[in-house]
Amino acid sequence: MPTNPRLGAVEIDNSPDGNVTPVVFLHGFGGLAKQWWGFQTSISFNAPTLAFDMPGHGDSVDYPDSGPPAVAAKAVIAELKERGIAKAHFVGHSMGGAISSLIGLTAPQVVASLTLLAPGGYGTEFNHPLLMQWANAKTHEELATVLPRFFGAPFEVSEKMIDFQAQARSKKGAVEALVRIGESLSRNGEQGMLPVDDVLRSDYPVTMVWGDKDAVLPVSHALAVKDKVDLHILEGVGHSPVEEATDAVRKIILDQLT
Repeated sequence: MPTNPRLGAVEIDNSPDGNVTPVVFLHGFGGLAKQWWGFQTSISFNAPTLAFDMPGHGDSVDYPDSGPPAVAAKAVIAELKERGIAKAHFVGHSMGGAISSLIGLTAPQVVASLTLLAPGGYGTEFNHPLLMQWANAKTHEELATVLPRFFGAPFEVSEKMIDFQAQARSKKGAVEALVRIGESLSRNGEQGMLPVDDVLRSDYPVTMVWGDKDAVLPVSHALAVKDKVDLHILEGVGHSPVEEATDAVRKIILDQLT
């Protein structure tokens, strides 16, 4: 095992100005850096972009001690330091939102802004049985059954999305890592809660985006902090706002950059 392990990453930069603060994308539980590709590309014309595979996922499946979001937060901070990035805008989805929040809490000096998409850790209620079903899914059939539950009813999950996940989970140790991480997220059926007041008591702007049909994390978590963040509730959207409301989320992020 290397002394200083590195995270798998996708880096895209089409911005004309080399001095622009970069945008870092952190995926949710069971996600991959590559899922941000199209979205990341469109943002890259305004700012350099970087998406990481979280520990236990994708090209970081063998990252040591993967599991708790705190491990991932430390890994991202170390990776940014290794790359010479002093400050970044963070966009985090679900577990990636919890990780972004922890970075803001423990290393606020590296955070230009937080855009949190249905972030974990803002309440104790969550659909842990669904997450464990998601973690254990290996076959195309199993993924086709569970993946639609992460979206609002109007959204149609494509065969390409299912095949993408099936290929990722065919990697040695991938499913086992997800199960281990999934189990670490729950205590007696509840998720660990962040010190929300401390996270949101910051000098940087915090934007929160949540679908009102989220079946993983209830939108009530967002409503509980509506006076402390720039809150966007998306009607008819489930737990995957980037795929379900791409244009709206892109505009929110670009507004955050200014």
